[in-house]
Amino acid sequence: MRRFSLAFLTISFCVFVSSLLVLGCGGKKTDDDDDDTPRRPKKTTTGPSAAAPTQQKVEAKQGYGTISGRVTIEGDASSIISDLDANLKTAISANTDSSYCLTGKKGGESSPFPIQPYETNQQDYRIGKNKGLGNVFVWIEPQPGFYFDIPQDQLDAIPKEVTITQPHCNFFPHCTVLFPSYNKDGAQVKTGQNLIIENDALVLHNAKIQGLLNNPPNEGLSPRKPDGKIERKPVLLRPEKSPVTMACDVHKWMKSYIRVHDHPYAAVTSVGADLKDQKKKVYENLDSAEVGNYTIKGVPVGASVKLFVWHERAGFLTAPSGDTITLAKENKKDFTATPK
Repeated sequence: MRRFSLAFLTISFCVFVSSLLVLGCGGKKTDDDDDDTPRRPKKTTTGPSAAAPTQQKVEAKQGYGTISGRVTIEGDASSIISDLDANLKTAISANTDSSYCLTGKKGGESSPFPIQPYETNQQDYRIGKNKGLGNVFVWIEPQPGFYFDIPQDQLDAIPKEVTITQPHCNFFPHCTVLFPSYNKDGAQVKTGQNLIIENDALVLHNAKIQGLLNNPPNEGLSPRKPDGKIERKPVLLRPEKSPVTMACDVHKWMKSYIRVHDHPYAAVTSVGADLKDQKKKVYENLDSAEVGNYTIKGVPVGASVKLFVWHERAGFLTAPSGDTITLAKENKKDFTATPK
C-alpha cells in the first residue's frame, strides 16, 4: 500500500511538471497575453477599400468661363507706406550702387526704357488713385482628389517665356504667376514655359530664388553691355503651394514674389502696366483705372473649386484653405484688403 501511494505521487508530480513545461515553453500565446515584447503587426489583406485613391479629372462639361473682379484697399495705408519708403531710402543710400539705383526714380538716359518710374518706392502696397490694390495673387485649385484637365487650346496659348527684369534696382514685375507643367493622367508634363530673368541694369545683380520645392543655383547676372546686350537667365520652376521669392544679395531690399501652378487659372491684380511698346515699357501706372483689377479666363464651368486671394503683407483675403465656389459662366468676385 505504501509502495502504491509513493508511485501514485511520483506519477502525479511528473504530470504536473510536464503541464508546466508545455504552458511555459511550448504553449501558444494569445493576443491578450500581457508582456512587454514587441509583436509583429498582423498581416492584412489588400482590397479595394485599402487602395490609394485615384485622382479624377475636373472636366468642363458645361464649357468655359471667367473669374474677374477687383481688390481694393480698406482704410488708410499712408503711414505704413511712409515707413516702408523711409526704410527703402535708407537701404539704398547705404549701398555702394546708390547713385545708379536712385536714377530709377525718373528713368532717363541711363535706362534702356525711358518711362521707368517708381523704382525707388516701396513695392509692398501699390495702390491706385481708384483705391485698387495691385500685385495681389488670385487663383483657383481643384477639390482634394481632383486635377484640372487642361484643354489643348489653353496649352497652346501659354507663353513660352515669362520675363522678370531689373532695369535699376528693383524687380519688374514685382509679382508673377507661372504655369511650367500640368497634371496629365497622374504625371507632370512640361508646358515648355520658362521664367527668364534679365539684368538690363548697368550694375551687377543676382537672382536668388527660394521656395519649398524650388531652390535653383544662385548665380550672378552681369551688367548691361555698352552695346545694349543684356544677360538673360532661363529658369524652370516646379509647381508648389507656397509663394516662391526672388531676391538680390547685392541690393538686399530687392524682392519679387512668384506663384507656380500646374494649371493656367491664376492672375495678379493690375498695377496699370503697359508692356506693348518694347522700347518704352511701362511697368506701372497708378493713375490707371485698371489698378486692382484681375481676370482669369478658361475656367471649367460647373466645377466646384477653391478660390484663393493672397497679398504679401495683407495675407489671405479668403480663408487660408480657400473659399469653395461652383464656377459659373461669369464669376464676379471682389475683395478688400486691410493694411498690415
